[in-house]
Amino acid sequence: MHNKTLRELYEYDLIPDDGLNFPIEEWFNAVMEKTEDKLTVSDVSRMLRQKIFSVVAINRAIEMLKEDLFTGEMFEGQLMENLYNAKEKYLCKRYDDIRPILKDAELKALAHQWSCDEDKTEFLRTVEDFIKKIENKE
Repeated sequence: MHNKTLRELYEYDLIPDDGLNFPIEEWFNAVMEKTEDKLTVSDVSRMLRQKIFSVVAINRAIEMLKEDLFTGEMFEGQLMENLYNAKEKYLCKRYDDIRPILKDAELKALAHQWSCDEDKTEFLRTVEDFIKKIENKE
């Protein structure tokens, strides 16, 4: 884990506060001041969706999924879905780390107490598609 903030790692400037900043700009500035280990599920999900700081976001998502396969910002399993849709250029470099998570996810998803069947179905579909994506790259 790096002890440097994302701003220090990437040598980015903060967006100047002109009193008219949009929520995305405020979030960006807040994330820039965090170290990788302080990024939340919400931060990582947004980073993956926005396709910014992909290497950091993918690393952190993998760590988070190892702790809780079903974590998500708005619904169970959302982080897995966001990771599946991450920038392929960086994601493919972590396939060896992701493969065991997917195998574990398949098994645990069936026994998990889902809040609704739709979340379970979507999660299993994402895991299945993720496995196929990795197999097709090999």
